[in-house]
Order: sequence, then C-alpha cells, then structure tokens
Amino acid sequence: MSFPFDFSNRKRVLFFILSILCGFLDYIICDFVAWVNHLPLFCDTIFIMALSFLAGPWWGVLAGFFYHLIDFSLNRSLELGHWFVICHFLAALTAGYFKMLFIKKTDSSMTIFVKLIVLSLVLCLVMSISGGIIGYILSYVEAYKAASSQTDFLTFLWDNKFESKLLLQIAVRIPVNIADRFICTFAPGEFFCLPAAFPFTNTGPARSGS
Repeated sequence: MSFPFDFSNRKRVLFFILSILCGFLDYIICDFVAWVNHLPLFCDTIFIMALSFLAGPWWGVLAGFFYHLIDFSLNRSLELGHWFVICHFLAALTAGYFKMLFIKKTDSSMTIFVKLIVLSLVLCLVMSISGGIIGYILSYVEAYKAASSQTDFLTFLWDNKFESKLLLQIAVRIPVNIADRFICTFAPGEFFCLPAAFPFTNTGPARSGS
C-alpha cells in the first residue's frame, strides 16, 4: 500500500519534523484545556488538522501517532485511552481529504467559510461516532471505567434516557464535539485552506502578481 506523501527530500524532512511538533503541541493544549482547567473540550487535533490542511491527510495521521507516542513517553504507561488514536487518524484523514476534494483556490471567502462549517459538522459526527464506539467497547473493561472523561457529566445525566449504551456513548460526545470541532477546524482552516480565507484577514487592496 502506497501513501500519498510528497517524497521531495526537503519537504519530507520538514513535514516529519512538523508532525512531531504538531503532535506535541496538541498534547500540551489538550492537557492544559481538558485536564488542568477541566473544560468540557478535547482541543486535541488543532495542529494535527493544521498539518493535514498544509501537507496532506497522511502527515496529519503521523502527527496523531506522535501525539500518543509523546503521551506514552511522558506518562510511562500504555493506557486504554490510547485506542482513541483512531479518532485522531480519522480527524486528519477527514480534514485533509475534505480540503483536497472540496476546497478550491478559486472559492470565494464566503464559500470557504460555509465549507469549513460543513467540515466542522462532518467531523462532529465522525468523532462522536468513532469515539462512541471506542468508548462503548472500553466501557466493558474495568480499568477504563475508573478513568475520567469530558463526557462524564452527560453520561450520568442521560444514562436512563438511552436503552442502548452504544447510542449513549455517541450522544454524550455530540455536544462536546460541536464546540470542539468548530475550534479545531476554524483555528487552522483560516490559515491553511486559503491565504485569505475570510474577509477580515485581508489587510489591504488586492495586488497583481509580480
């Protein structure tokens, strides 16, 4: 199986270094937002998606791998939560291929704005469904039940509203992922989907090419 990487030596080295850096930065942001300040957000794919927008989806996947490798290296423990690396892979693939297939250089600022909204909603579903399936499987593991999560409160609140535990695991992630995906999509999307993705990024009149 071949991966659609750009094998130009300089770009390959640069993107490899960036994948490590992006994984590390997302780990720091997630740790600061979710675990230090206890906010009901993940914010763990901002730079992973930025690299997917910039270099392509498979480099974003590599950044997601380094995110969990860094987590494992710093904490010296192989936790069950590392299975959520699949969510990081899916976020990178969805964002990267969405940009390649649907966001064109000829798109207007408003068109790109609307497409990023669509991407945010698609990612919300992708992350909620994949995360819900993984969470459902891990819920049968006693060691994982003791771990805290951004969805704990909604899981407690909605526990009796869903007969299916799988649907519960998916549903409790949707409110978190709505805000989370808009943040993780628009933060890098403004800079990497188009040089002037939004009207307020234009600081002066357009100039003809040199």
